[in-house]
Amino acid sequence: MIQPTIVEEIRSDSTVLVRYPNPKADKSKSSRSFWKVKERCFPAKNPESFTLSKGDMVEILVDPKSSIIAAFMIFMLPLLGFLAFYGLATFLTSVEVILFLAGVLGLCAGMSVNILMRKLKGAGELPVIQRKMTIEDMKVFMECHDACKSCKGCG
Repeated sequence: MIQPTIVEEIRSDSTVLVRYPNPKADKSKSSRSFWKVKERCFPAKNPESFTLSKGDMVEILVDPKSSIIAAFMIFMLPLLGFLAFYGLATFLTSVEVILFLAGVLGLCAGMSVNILMRKLKGAGELPVIQRKMTIEDMKVFMECHDACKSCKGCG
């Protein structure tokens, strides 16, 4: 899946810190500054060594397989842990409080497994910069971006 991002920082090891653009957030700067909301930056590879500077817009390729696995580990694994621990606890007792606590323990176990897997495997595969967007591409992206799915900017 190809996503437009904005360059925040260039690193020396052929990686770049990027963030997702949020045109709607630019309109509501006052509330974002009041709540001290910061844009989350993440690294991306720059294997073709594009000449980039802070504020440039680039398209990155996010591996769909990695995205699906990450979503499963974050959302489904804790849910499966809850169901498994709750189900196993029903064989031991029928007291609701114990069943609930067993389910919460399973939920925590699922989250812990996710954290351990991320620490053991590392950050995973980084997104790759595909191209530097032209000024015309940036204008098209910034014009709509209302999730209409019909223009190039919304995807």
